[in-house]
Amino acid sequence: MKIVIRLLTLSVFTGFLFTACEGPVGPAGNDGLNGKDGLNGLDGKDANGSCVKCHNTANWQAKEDQYHLSKHYLGTSSSRNTKYCARCHTNEGFQEITSQGKFVVTNGIPNATRITCATCHTMTAFDFSGDTAAMILRTTSPVPLNYRKNAETTDFGKINNLCSTCHQIRGATSVNYTDSLGKVQPFDQLPFFPFVAGQDDQAPVKYQVGQSFSVHDGNQSNLFAGINGYEYAGQTYTRTWKHSANKCTDCHMNDYSATTKTGGHSLIVNEDACAACHGSDKLTPVQALIDAKRIELAELLLTRKVFKKTTNSSGVVSYGAVQSHDFYGTLFPTTQSTTKYATALANGNTVNPATGLVVYGNTVTMAADKDFALRIGREWKYGELGAAYNYGYINSELSKGVHNPVYALALLQKSIDWLKAN
Repeated sequence: MKIVIRLLTLSVFTGFLFTACEGPVGPAGNDGLNGKDGLNGLDGKDANGSCVKCHNTANWQAKEDQYHLSKHYLGTSSSRNTKYCARCHTNEGFQEITSQGKFVVTNGIPNATRITCATCHTMTAFDFSGDTAAMILRTTSPVPLNYRKNAETTDFGKINNLCSTCHQIRGATSVNYTDSLGKVQPFDQLPFFPFVAGQDDQAPVKYQVGQSFSVHDGNQSNLFAGINGYEYAGQTYTRTWKHSANKCTDCHMNDYSATTKTGGHSLIVNEDACAACHGSDKLTPVQALIDAKRIELAELLLTRKVFKKTTNSSGVVSYGAVQSHDFYGTLFPTTQSTTKYATALANGNTVNPATGLVVYGNTVTMAADKDFALRIGREWKYGELGAAYNYGYINSELSKGVHNPVYALALLQKSIDWLKAN
């Protein structure tokens, strides 16, 4: 019994010592302040409270409805699931190239799906509360330039890198062809870009059937950054303007308008949201000026027999380059001849019925030249090639220079000046 009493006494004494060491509980303190922004001294914001106001399950349908208005959704289809197209026209292809750092997908993707939320975003759900900022965008890394065969990268800026992965000049898309004797050959004629710095503008160059300088309606990133146009020797070019520091999303994901169905995730610029600076319409005069210069350049190239002009049944006028040499490098004559030339490289891609994969191939067409009256009868000058390329650079970019009117106007005007002087 004495032992038990002693143990109880020891326990009480020990508990008293612990309580005495801790001390009494103090009064409740004030809530801490939000973290300060070192740049402007303002209180920081709780990330979940800020982001989740929009990125929550309740808003999912609204964002999805907006996205269904976009060309990203409407412009993707199974017809573009081939090896060279799937990288940007399918969800699976984009995920493959960005996750593995590849130039193109390994193979065509017969069962590919449209571009979806998961193409650009890596979030686990629309509700971002469980994701970190790093998980929201699929890539923000500097962009490999397709037409330079992945040899270098360009940093367009974090979110701009996501967009520029696809919105850039397209690379070559052919791997082989069938020659005039029916033999399959490797296709190694590269498009006429990139242009070599310091190239002699007066140097002769063959523009052959099978070569191209098409930018495939995707040159927005290059124009925005003011790079990769053909620049004439001894000329200076201004590359930036007042919107050069903007992000793609500043314009293409501005305030959504339910009336015009623009802005937000439609990716269509809501021009009404720009009225504070641009007034009723300041874009049209800029576009009209640049388009006039585009046509002026095309007409000069037409006069030189570097371009030809066609009008379709709807009255739409278009310009296209006229090759100086056939596919095998033979100079086209300027008079009628019964001689057969390699006048075209016809698309011969087929689909393997067993796998659904595209089998790439083109076929050389031998025929008498019907366009002899349009031929220049000599090699082009490199400066002519550059002018023709600059026409395509602006014509295929689709914004009519809005993404960088300063650089666009310089490319066109200096091309015009060179042609007039040479």
